[in-house]
Amino acid sequence: MMIDQVWENSTMEVIGYGIDNGNIDPRELVEYFLTKIDQEKKKEKIFIEVFEQQAKSQADAAYKRATTNTRLSLYDGIPLAWKDNFDIQGKPTSAGLKVLLDRVAQKDAVAYKTSVDAGFICLGKTNMTELAFSGLGINPTFGTPINPFSSEQARVPGGSSSGSAVAVAKGLCCAGIGTDTGGSIRTPAAWNNLVGLKTTAGLISTEGVIPLSQTLDTVGFITHSVEDAAILYHVIAQTDKINFADVGCKGLSLLVCTNIVWDDADSEVAAILDASIDNIAAQGAIIKRSNIPEFEQALKLINTKGNIVNYEASKNWLEFLEAHPNSISQDILDRFYVGAKIQESDAYEVYQGLKDLKKQYLQRTNDYTAVIMPTVANVPPIINDLEQNSQKYAAENLLSLRNTRLANMLGLCAISLPVGFTSSGLPVGLMLLAAPFSEVLLLRLALAIEKIFSR
Repeated sequence: MMIDQVWENSTMEVIGYGIDNGNIDPRELVEYFLTKIDQEKKKEKIFIEVFEQQAKSQADAAYKRATTNTRLSLYDGIPLAWKDNFDIQGKPTSAGLKVLLDRVAQKDAVAYKTSVDAGFICLGKTNMTELAFSGLGINPTFGTPINPFSSEQARVPGGSSSGSAVAVAKGLCCAGIGTDTGGSIRTPAAWNNLVGLKTTAGLISTEGVIPLSQTLDTVGFITHSVEDAAILYHVIAQTDKINFADVGCKGLSLLVCTNIVWDDADSEVAAILDASIDNIAAQGAIIKRSNIPEFEQALKLINTKGNIVNYEASKNWLEFLEAHPNSISQDILDRFYVGAKIQESDAYEVYQGLKDLKKQYLQRTNDYTAVIMPTVANVPPIINDLEQNSQKYAAENLLSLRNTRLANMLGLCAISLPVGFTSSGLPVGLMLLAAPFSEVLLLRLALAIEKIFSR
């Protein structure tokens, strides 16, 4: 038996082999995490529902398979937490709204079913921003999970996958599954000292995920390590296992974006990221710095013609929200009304414009392994400041997603890595962007960089 305290800090590979060789009992593993969740004072803000009985029965089944050599995969018996916009048969899917709790899923989301087929256990559904429509993680209905790195005043966790990130950061599960439409995996990962992988749109089915913006919605993972993100990518995207032999920075060509993504950056965040980039260069990576005009052009396009997310979200939800008054906070509702004002002709122009900019961007960055930038330029804001000031909420929300949304708009894959802390103990994330469907390349690079910062 492994020492309990190591479980949330162990990689899923280590736990998987531990179950395989009989050193870890999946029933005790699940009991350990359920006890930790139960002892968490603010658990109802992190988990919308804990599946205690279901998780225990899944653990019983995993134990039987482990003792009869019929395991479904190396990861059979490992407990995860799922954002509450994934359908799980027989369970309500709230998407962060109490008004949706009456909607019980008739079947599993494709991504969830894939995980169950590999033997992963679900501990429960995690809290999120209402309808996944904010990068801050505030939820007035179910409560806002407090950023574990807050000191005197409670800070936002980042969103929209807020509960998933806080659950992983507090060691309440082995990893969290979430979605990312404009940064909803990477922003909370950066603000909770975690790894956040946004996969390429279309790589993993979003069938059975409550939609925000069908064009940009993606499934992603919040983990303690790059290796765990790679495992979830391998299992849930149903790809070959990544070979991490010979990973290193030597000779890799990386492009640091110098425009717009550093605007309004917290001075400490900028200094930590500059030092991180110097560290990567010291390990033999070839670092070049350049403006990437397509980033500014993409942001200008959506600011003048309309944001695809707002446009599609409004079509998906505004009629429902108007039929259910007071079911969502005003700050989020306002964003649906912004989307309702976007003309179809303007939306078409944005779709086409982003397609053109993606082509230009890929040509510009073709010779580089990845593009580097801050995940989020600011530190997580104080919750009270935002709840009492709608203008500040809107400005901070925009800043929390400005950098991350670029990958969504241009159809890229991206990962956020933890690289340090400010003097007040707030985590800082570095983001890597790679071409569509280049997850293997991206994860190999991410592991090489992670090794630099874990020495």
